[in-house]
Amino acid sequence: MSVLLVLWITGSSYWYVCKIRGDCMAATVPAEEVTDTADAEVQTAEQALMASIDEARAFLTASDVQKGFFASSSAEGDMSGVSDEYISKLKLVIDNDTSARIEVTGHTDITGTESYNMALGLRRAEFVKSFLTDKGISAEKIVTSSKGPKEPAASNSTREGRAANRRTEIKIII
Repeated sequence: MSVLLVLWITGSSYWYVCKIRGDCMAATVPAEEVTDTADAEVQTAEQALMASIDEARAFLTASDVQKGFFASSSAEGDMSGVSDEYISKLKLVIDNDTSARIEVTGHTDITGTESYNMALGLRRAEFVKSFLTDKGISAEKIVTSSKGPKEPAASNSTREGRAANRRTEIKIII
């Protein structure tokens, strides 16, 4: 008896909705429109992503080289000069551009031997690479090198100049 009741309710509901109100025919048209809208939204999302990537490239190009600074003989430094905005835009470009890469170069002052300073510069560059990978940037896209004391940013004859020379430089190659 309950089976007949369920069949009767189902049939009468169908009859009322489709035959009397005419909603069965109208229901198929919005379904097609939803599909078209979904395709349009996907295209819009792709276009938005491309626009974001282009904006990030422009930002990174305008930002030029980012620097981190280090205490006298330390390989761990202050990366507060590299903003979260810079890192997020760097990550966006690196994740979506297969040819993009990051060059991190370590520099030192003239204190110590040249071989020590070359090794220290490389340790500083590796520290920054670790900093960037901790922020979610792929390690495979980061190239490290050391210039040691060979490219000073300031004179090594003053304390301030030596402090300016103890740095790393982050540069994106697009």
